[in-house]
Amino acid sequence: MRRILIIIIISATLVSGCGSGETDGHLIIMSWNVQNLFDDVDNGTEYREFDPGQGVWNYDRFHRKALALADVITAAVPGGPDIVILQEVENENALTHLNEYCLKSSGYQHSIFFPTENSAVGTAVLSRCVINSANSHAVNASGIVKGRNISVVQLSLPESGEELSIFINHWKSKLGGAEETEPYRIAAAELLAGLMAEESGDSGFVLAAGDFNESHNESLRVDGAYPTALADGFLCAEGAPELYNPWTDAGVPGSYYYDGTWQTIDQFFLSFDFFEGGGWEYDGFETAVLGFNSTDGGFPLGWQSSSGTGCSDHFPILLKLKLSEQL
Repeated sequence: MRRILIIIIISATLVSGCGSGETDGHLIIMSWNVQNLFDDVDNGTEYREFDPGQGVWNYDRFHRKALALADVITAAVPGGPDIVILQEVENENALTHLNEYCLKSSGYQHSIFFPTENSAVGTAVLSRCVINSANSHAVNASGIVKGRNISVVQLSLPESGEELSIFINHWKSKLGGAEETEPYRIAAAELLAGLMAEESGDSGFVLAAGDFNESHNESLRVDGAYPTALADGFLCAEGAPELYNPWTDAGVPGSYYYDGTWQTIDQFFLSFDFFEGGGWEYDGFETAVLGFNSTDGGFPLGWQSSSGTGCSDHFPILLKLKLSEQL
């Protein structure tokens, strides 16, 4: 298994929430594909529309994009969620700008950017909770490293002192054909299943989050025409641990709207330790649909580089935890 060491970057922002070890007995985790947060530096690896050397992308548009994202993060949860998991961030510079200039008052003391070799974007975490360790694992499909790494952070939860492992995902897209690219998502599911099974045996509290690029009920959606990575909210992989996917009980249609259909590609998978009492427990799931991040029809208001308006073509998803009265 290919493992990549990640250096933890701690930014000097305000201490609050998890950072002080005190909460009001509630913890909120956001996962969001931010639709390409690129900085204004020409690195030569950008998508064309975000390349300062090729088009109209500049500091003003970068900052406006970052501000739009920050507005959603702090409006979805007053002051911002305790932990924010992001997909499609270009680099550490873009993450630092978002955190230190646009989210400074939210007090995210801990920030980590996870790159993937030969990918223009990576994943990231902003957290008030203490991050103890982090690393990444490459997805290998029949000897081919394909798709973005699956990364993991271990955090200390406030008040209970329990450790939480979060696996961060941004699986291979369906560009090139859904069935044709499915083997790469299956490989990601197999890797994630193994990692979560190993980690749950050590610490118990484990969850996965991110953009999986297929819905929780993908097998049903393709009418079983070919094997899929996900089915009925489960990871289709040998030895996969028993997990709970909130989309199986959600009262909302999806977080991403494409080709006239709602999709549930942005997801959480939780170990059942969150339902056993005596510590932090599952307390709900929702999408963050606000007036300014959605269209009149209620769909995600995607970012438009040409006009410098919009937010993201995905809605953020929110996982709510509460501290058990049995603690």
